[in-house]
Amino acid sequence: MNFPQKHKVYHNTISVGDLDIFYREAGNPADPAILLMHGYPNSSFLYRRLIPFLADHHYHVIAPDFPGFGYSSYPSAATFEYTFQHYSQVLSAFTEQIKLTQFALYLHDYGSVIGMRVALLHPEKITALIFQDSNAYEEGLGKEWDACKVYWDHPTKENREKIGEFLNEEGARRQYLAGIPEDQVPLFTPDTWTLDWVLMNRPGHIDALFSLFEDYKNNRAYFPKFQEFFRNVQPPALVIWGKYDAFYSVAEAPCYKRDMPDAEIHILDAGHKLLESHFEEVAPLILDFLNRKIVSGYHPA
Repeated sequence: MNFPQKHKVYHNTISVGDLDIFYREAGNPADPAILLMHGYPNSSFLYRRLIPFLADHHYHVIAPDFPGFGYSSYPSAATFEYTFQHYSQVLSAFTEQIKLTQFALYLHDYGSVIGMRVALLHPEKITALIFQDSNAYEEGLGKEWDACKVYWDHPTKENREKIGEFLNEEGARRQYLAGIPEDQVPLFTPDTWTLDWVLMNRPGHIDALFSLFEDYKNNRAYFPKFQEFFRNVQPPALVIWGKYDAFYSVAEAPCYKRDMPDAEIHILDAGHKLLESHFEEVAPLILDFLNRKIVSGYHPA
């Protein structure tokens, strides 16, 4: 498949409360909308190739930077509540500000638990769900999360030390390269984790990001709510996973069929940030799914 770019990508900032939210946008607003939710430690830069690709195929594509990520506001922990529930409220308000009345959600990493909370707030707006190495089932939190789970339950200094340091430059790099075969490493441009780290490494901000990590334990209590949403709404669902994902176990991928029997599942020979290494394989899967499930006239209940 060729990937010529016809649509321009616009880079905008909008005020949501006292925050400035940066976002990338392309496509005709009259076309079906898809909201791309990035993960940690990324920004909308993660979707720099997917945005024009989908816009060129008649989708209205929006990718915001979350507060504390990318080019959006970096509020201090003293003035901003770094919790996933608060993030979902900000992103929900963002969709209202830009007048998105219905949209599909692309959910990745941290963006999955934020995006699903947005879906719980506005189920009538969701036209489809695309899960890419995301988290809505306990199975996704494999052995790599064991030390984190202990710390969440017992946040002592000793348990904190067992997690190790990850909010650093090497941790940003590992988000892309951890677990993948050596022959895939050259597929990744260092521009990605270099940008992530430069934007993360602002005075006082590492502590704020650690506060967000500490709040991750509260997402686990939301898993049953996410799964109830899947069962009750039965949205069109596409699940894409990298089998080498070192952060969210591939064991989660088939779980979505428990609650959404028609979910489509694709396991790729890739890692956690597969849009960087396997874009040419992933983009047609996404486009085919959207064309069948959105353009065909699906409307949420």
